[in-house]
Amino acid sequence: MPSQVQLRDYEVTGPALDQRVLPSLPARQPARLGGGDATIWLLGPLARTPWELARARLEAIGAVRSDYLPSWLEAGTAEWAQRQVVWVSAADAIVGTLASPPADMKLTDKLRALAAAARAAHALHEHGLLHGAICPQSVVLLGRAGTQAEAFGGSVGAGASAQPPRGVLGPASLADGKQPVAHVGYPPLGYLDPQLLRGEGGRWSDIWGLGATLHQLLTGSAPFGQLEAVPVVQGLAQLLAAPPPRPEATGPLVGLVNACLSLDPLDRPPTARDVAEQLEEGAARWY
Repeated sequence: MPSQVQLRDYEVTGPALDQRVLPSLPARQPARLGGGDATIWLLGPLARTPWELARARLEAIGAVRSDYLPSWLEAGTAEWAQRQVVWVSAADAIVGTLASPPADMKLTDKLRALAAAARAAHALHEHGLLHGAICPQSVVLLGRAGTQAEAFGGSVGAGASAQPPRGVLGPASLADGKQPVAHVGYPPLGYLDPQLLRGEGGRWSDIWGLGATLHQLLTGSAPFGQLEAVPVVQGLAQLLAAPPPRPEATGPLVGLVNACLSLDPLDRPPTARDVAEQLEEGAARWY
């Protein structure tokens, strides 16, 4: 990645998508990069991080190569974005997230998208990095041009791809391998590992987030939803004092949900790759 890039020469081609956790903008690359499609991800919290420190961490994450992570082009500043730092990623069109998937997306495809996110998390972990904010909004669904309108309530024109969207894990928090330094977005409380809040986070914290997201896919509701009805400070205090009982999902993957949401990190699956394999097996065998 260049040490600093002024992103004024990117052409924004549509409105911001999925504002709930991580705002992103569809765009065209400048001529110097070939002029292809790109996605601009706006990382607001980095505005409070000195540029050289932010760049070093961006480069560390951008160096992780995985089919399940976005392929980063560059990072830089953009006054028009009203943020000091953004990332730019070459990608297919964003057609939604697991929080707002296309209406006709099958459960099997959602499980495979979550498995892709788990494999992405594993790649980060193997490089000593922690995502720290895995939730349905952070599992980004990519598809071919023409499917985006359907995902956001419009109609699909001729030639739209019939292939299901593929999942990638949205940009990670900047982390030192133990606890987040700056979140790109704060997930709902039920997706936050209590160990992470205590400053004892690790790869097991992302496994908690994967299990909580799986619970939402299987039941249609967020885990520990009662925490969303109270003020954030009160909800955080409840999680730290006595985390709520594990939620009960239904179906063949209920054991995986409960294992991922174990209050003892040692009782969770040892790696995110193990979670991915169980998700893929569940999608192939039972759904």
